[in-house]
Amino acid sequence: MDGLNYLTVAYLGMIAGIAIWTWTVVTRSKSIEARLAAVEASVGVSASDADAIAKKVDE
Repeated sequence: MDGLNYLTVAYLGMIAGIAIWTWTVVTRSKSIEARLAAVEASVGVSASDADAIAKKVDE
């Protein structure tokens, strides 16, 4: 394999790797957001009140 072909394959491999990593991060983010919403719903806290409650706990 000459240098240009090697560089092309490596470049396409990096793009594919970044795409897979991005897809994984987005999927995990959606999963975490859904779990957080479920916890807030089970505790009975709305998302807008969550920050105020966290500040009271820190005091």
